[in-house]
Amino acid sequence: MKIATFNCNSVRSRIDIIQHWLEEKQPDVLALQETKVVDEQFPFEAFTGNGWEVVFRGEKSYNGVAIITRKKPEYVSFGLGDDAGQSQTRMAHIVYDKVNIINTYVPQGRGLDNEMFPFKLEWFARLKKYIRDNCKGEVVWVGDLNVAPEAMDVHDSKKIWPHVCHCQEVIDAFKDVLELGFTDVFRKHLPQEGVFTFWDYRVKNALQRGLGWRIDHVLATTKMADKSVSCAVDTEPRLKEKPSDHTFVIAEFE
Repeated sequence: MKIATFNCNSVRSRIDIIQHWLEEKQPDVLALQETKVVDEQFPFEAFTGNGWEVVFRGEKSYNGVAIITRKKPEYVSFGLGDDAGQSQTRMAHIVYDKVNIINTYVPQGRGLDNEMFPFKLEWFARLKKYIRDNCKGEVVWVGDLNVAPEAMDVHDSKKIWPHVCHCQEVIDAFKDVLELGFTDVFRKHLPQEGVFTFWDYRVKNALQRGLGWRIDHVLATTKMADKSVSCAVDTEPRLKEKPSDHTFVIAEFE
């Protein structure tokens, strides 16, 4: 099973890149974040017309999640099952071949003194509760989690620290979710420094200069993590015309 994740930063703007990547890599599952489109305008025929299944939940200009699959999932839901806000378009849960796949676009936080920062910390706690209460069996958790948990996950930790995606409070909130039994599949196979998934548009030639962040993740519970055989970051799409500021991460499981 090949499971991939990509913050597309507008699915309609990146449709050609996504279609080409799907055709070339042939994943079983591709989780998208920041689709930035209301459901009525989601370009589902661009996928279903090529034989893919797709489920999605979005809003205008912000957020939005989708999961593209080779065959129809056994189960689909959106949101964290509470009324605290910003979960319907930030979290999708499917069951695919009896595996729970959680796709999240975690709030960024805006600033350490912004009201969205404690909201971000709470969001991790809400997600933990959802997974604990609703996922029976193995789980693969993917997406743009807006957390760089280790110094090696950013190009200059000393300069960047503290940041809403790289500070102790966020790292602790993230690790609290990991206590459900998650293994970092990304770092299991890519333990070296300098491997990133996001390069800021505002930094000139950020990819070529190695000025990136690792905020897109692939995590799995014990049995699935044990079955993981590879994980890779495909930087080629980030070099294309009008790319997303993120790129694809793909993991393979036996």
